[in-house]
Amino acid sequence: MNSKVMIVSAFFISATQAATLTPSTGVEVLFINGIKNEAKREAINIEAPNVQLLLRYNEKVGSGNSKKVFDSVPYVVTFNVNESDITIKAPKVYSYEQARLEFKSNPMWTITNSEGSVVSYTQAKLPPEEGFMPYYDLETMLTKYNKAQNVSFAIGESDLNQVNSTKLKDGQIIPSLEQLKKDYLLINKTDRKAFQKWIIDQN
Repeated sequence: MNSKVMIVSAFFISATQAATLTPSTGVEVLFINGIKNEAKREAINIEAPNVQLLLRYNEKVGSGNSKKVFDSVPYVVTFNVNESDITIKAPKVYSYEQARLEFKSNPMWTITNSEGSVVSYTQAKLPPEEGFMPYYDLETMLTKYNKAQNVSFAIGESDLNQVNSTKLKDGQIIPSLEQLKKDYLLINKTDRKAFQKWIIDQN
């Protein structure tokens, strides 16, 4: 198998393990497996089976003139899923004070799969930095947290990792599998299906 086909085949293996993650009202998915998620409140593909999310609750709570936005601290939530669509719901809160108390320690997120079964998870509050803006640089903070917890999202298969240093004949470096995965998550479902078909046609 030549280098180009090996890359796209590896990409296809990763893509076929994807599941759709849908955050409910108030839930913001900030990072997925260490990758920043720009569409924080929209459905997005995630890769099975190991998933780490950085979540936050951000929503107006209360009623009438007392209604105001509550913005929780971010939580690192980890779970496993095998090719099943996932929905995440935040705890039900009806006032700012109730929200403050609920998210003070370990909020009860409800994570369910496409069969309606509850998915078990672990969570930890992302440790804040010192200073006036303790959650200013979430990307750096999450990287630091994962390093301290010995968490890595690198692909383990040695045959796929070899493509990271492969070069084309004209001297260009082939993008790593991790970069291809990141790019894949940014395209819409229609383009994903077209790309998967194209990959199959290359074999």
